[in-house]
Amino acid sequence: MERQSASSPDAGQERVMAAAKHIVKSLAVSKNAADDMMHFLSTFDPRLHPPSSPETGDEASDSGPDDAPGRGGDGEEEEEEEEEIAAAEEVIRRCNSSSSSSETIGMMDYLYAVDDAIAAAGHSARAAAAVHAAMPRLEEEVRSLLSSSPRRLSLSSDDVDEAATPSASPRHGTLSPDAAASVRGVADRMLRAGYGPELAQVYVSARRDALAESAALPGVEAVAIEEVIRMEWGVLDQKMRRWSHAVRAVVRTLLAGERLLCDEVFESDEELGHECFADVARGCVLQLLGFADAVAVSACATEKLYRTVGMYEALTDVQPELEALFSGDGARGFFAGEVSSTVEQLGSTLRHTIEEFGHAIHGEASRKAVHGGEIHPMTRYVLNYCGLLAESHGTLDVVLGDAGVSDAGVSDAGVNDADDSSTDCGAGAASTPSARCIRELLTLLLYKMNDKSRLYDDAGLQYIFLMNNLYYVVQKVRESPPLRELLGDDWLRRHRGQIRQYETAYLRASWTAVLSTHLRRDDGAASRPPAGHRAAAPQGASAKGFNAAFQELYRAQTAWKVTDPQLREELRIAVSERLIPAYRAFLGQGSRHPARHVKCSLEDLENYMLDFFEGVPKFVRW
Repeated sequence: MERQSASSPDAGQERVMAAAKHIVKSLAVSKNAADDMMHFLSTFDPRLHPPSSPETGDEASDSGPDDAPGRGGDGEEEEEEEEEIAAAEEVIRRCNSSSSSSETIGMMDYLYAVDDAIAAAGHSARAAAAVHAAMPRLEEEVRSLLSSSPRRLSLSSDDVDEAATPSASPRHGTLSPDAAASVRGVADRMLRAGYGPELAQVYVSARRDALAESAALPGVEAVAIEEVIRMEWGVLDQKMRRWSHAVRAVVRTLLAGERLLCDEVFESDEELGHECFADVARGCVLQLLGFADAVAVSACATEKLYRTVGMYEALTDVQPELEALFSGDGARGFFAGEVSSTVEQLGSTLRHTIEEFGHAIHGEASRKAVHGGEIHPMTRYVLNYCGLLAESHGTLDVVLGDAGVSDAGVSDAGVNDADDSSTDCGAGAASTPSARCIRELLTLLLYKMNDKSRLYDDAGLQYIFLMNNLYYVVQKVRESPPLRELLGDDWLRRHRGQIRQYETAYLRASWTAVLSTHLRRDDGAASRPPAGHRAAAPQGASAKGFNAAFQELYRAQTAWKVTDPQLREELRIAVSERLIPAYRAFLGQGSRHPARHVKCSLEDLENYMLDFFEGVPKFVRW
């Protein structure tokens, strides 16, 4: 302390020179020292030039008689080192004793002091004690830097798209580049001082919390299995959708960034760094997988099918990248096993859900007929799902393998009697698990519609119902490239032919009686009236019979609904091609028909036909 209080110019100069030498030596021993700073300081005084390496030989040429062995050189070096240790000890003590000291003694000065203490700690108990005293402050600095201003991951549409692409650029976790460099500087001192376990403990604790905060998003937060099971579908649907986006963003942005940060901080001890990253990521990864596991073990429901496919695709998409983040057989094997287990559970859930979907189609037992023979809601539902499944046919091929939905009762239910397309791929059809699955589901649907048609008492309406539903199926398949590719053009041709058969059956059921009974010609032998009877009477009766029959058909079939405009027009044309010529011939018999019995002209009849199949009942008033 007396040396510090000296007021002579020589004493002040010596203090400046000692401080300068300390700075130069600190810079020289520090791995992060810059050569240009050393040369800059040496321009003020040659004595500040850093010591040369033994290879240059400069130190030997500059040495004087006082440096010779036995002339006191070693003693001066020891004295200088003790002064440096004392100076380092003083800086560490002052910074540790008061938080206000850090305002006058910056962190870089503190780190330089720690460098000096570390350099001498191997042979100086005093220096080792100073290093030990500095560790709490360094630990706190690491904790502060690692926990400061975490960058929350946003899942807006733009961020999701960026994070979902392999080219997304991961940053240093949630840290800025400057903060990451500062952490590395502090961590490097702790590792060189042998305080790796303490550093690892602080690092894992801080980064685990920061990562959890950054990944705290709907679908990523911890959710108990019981909560998922009780969750309303609207809420669960949103969480499943968000999870599929989040898993890509978390793996490719957050976890990849954490791995970069860990590699930089633990550059001098890679093995410890790998262990720290595994500990940091463990909670986040298991939390992600935990939600998927909860979805997988919850009840299979058809409404979950599409979202479950999305989750399966998202997880398998990032599976290789996620496993590659971990090093070492232990960590990589553990996480690879966890991910594979979740993938398998999701795949099993998909298979069971498709089977349940088939059971639901086959077991639908409502006995309420759809008004007017319109498209059944189940037909729309099944086609929507088949379209979604077709878009994910690659995933289904992997998940289904050789499985199908035969357990749902396709063969046992007699479906093959109504539609044998489930076993015959046909020309252009794909012979894949997904194609077989979709064909079987559609076979179940068409069989069920055949069963539903029997709910109608009118035979003509039964075929209108079958036409409506099959025409909808064919149109959806034709308009969907994935469905058309999987089912094939031959499937489409055969089912279009089935529609024509339904049309013929409808015409026969609804119009045969009118055409053969009321509009028959009276020039055949079988139609000639018996001798002694007037011909006009039966013709008048036939005209009245036609009027009554047409009134009833008009009332009924204007209420029937053919949904597709093109099919509706085709049916009207088919009816008109048979009805109009027969009615024209009927009217052509002239005086045979009393005028009072002929209620409509050909033009009236053609206009009446425009009201058929609109779903709005109307009445003919003559």
